[in-house]
Amino acid sequence: MNGAKKFHKPTGPAFHEGQLWVGSGNLKCWIVKVEKYPNHAGIYTSDYEVTYKYIDGKECKKDAWNFQVRYQHIADFAI
Repeated sequence: MNGAKKFHKPTGPAFHEGQLWVGSGNLKCWIVKVEKYPNHAGIYTSDYEVTYKYIDGKECKKDAWNFQVRYQHIADFAI
């Protein structure tokens, strides 16, 4: 890659249940589920809500675009 951040499709394998993502300060979280918002076409990354869990068990939700701005999929570290 040329240093650009890779954005994953919220319907792709990086968003399957149990996938590991890492944020700043090496903060790790795992995907719990991804759902399309009601009445959204599903063509934009922000049309999907990501539910994710931290190691302490706390669950949070963000739309998929905002989630990817803050977290990076573990596989992207190898690129």
